[in-house]
Amino acid sequence: MSDSVRIAVVGCGAIAHWHLDAIERAGVPMTVVAAVDPAPANAARVAERTGAAPYVSLDEALTVGGFDAAVVAVPHDRHEEVATVALRAGLHVLLEKPLAPTLDACDRILDAAARSSQRVFMVAENAQYWPEVVTVRALVEEGAIGEVVTARAATFFPALGDFYGGDSPWRFDRAAAGGGVVIDTGSHWLRPLRMWLGEVDEVVAALGRPHPRMEGESLCRALLRFRSGTIAVFDAMLTTGAIAPQPLFTVTGTTGELTVEGSGWVKLWDGRDWKGQKVGARGGYLQSYEAELTDFASAVLHGTTPAAPAEYALGELRIALATYRSAASGRWEKVWE
Repeated sequence: MSDSVRIAVVGCGAIAHWHLDAIERAGVPMTVVAAVDPAPANAARVAERTGAAPYVSLDEALTVGGFDAAVVAVPHDRHEEVATVALRAGLHVLLEKPLAPTLDACDRILDAAARSSQRVFMVAENAQYWPEVVTVRALVEEGAIGEVVTARAATFFPALGDFYGGDSPWRFDRAAAGGGVVIDTGSHWLRPLRMWLGEVDEVVAALGRPHPRMEGESLCRALLRFRSGTIAVFDAMLTTGAIAPQPLFTVTGTTGELTVEGSGWVKLWDGRDWKGQKVGARGGYLQSYEAELTDFASAVLHGTTPAAPAEYALGELRIALATYRSAASGRWEKVWE
């Protein structure tokens, strides 16, 4: 058995380089063999960085071969096409979130994965591995703040040039993205809420479009009612100006509160220190990519079970779709119906 996963990077935009950064930082046992992108300049940048061969399509790369797995980081509307080609070719697949923009497309991808049962199929929701999120889950489970009463997830962020730059970035295109901030970046904030509080039963939401270039929503204010009865707040905005620092997450319990700070710390507020107590080691969002890729490599090389099955990613998509229905109807909308 090889001691490194030979991969094709399919989609060589900004997030591909974040993955490569994580592989290099953590020494993840992965070797990039193919760099695939319809824009030759994008493929060339990854190829130059890694020593991989550049290709303009996965089909072209498959005719040469030499890789066992694909890391798929293409626009959302191409997830089904690329992932099913990779799975049917017998590759292990790490597919960027969301699984797909529609439930029908998700079903077809999952069916293709089931037919490739000897291959690893993971959805790259890195928030599953976010150190602060994992720390909060442990604290909630051990009762550090008593019974959870409510929570808030808030992601207000500027349009970073790497992801939203250029003349026509696909994330501004509603058809390519499947929506706006909720279906895209919002999933990184919805996954932690599900990890801590369980499944969401229903959503009521209002959406806005303050960012002039984004066709989908660039503002969301939503309430989530979980099956447990707990209510949480989900806020997301692609900002057009400077923003003040605020907690990324707040989880309030009967005896205290937990916050996740943007600086990489979890703080416990239980009345013993008015400034809060830092809990656990300092983390950081980017560390989540290192753990995610390590988990995928371990599953491929050693047959270990990934932290979350691919089907679990349906939760964030269903919440996003219910959010869109609620904004249109003005009512609470069920997530799992």
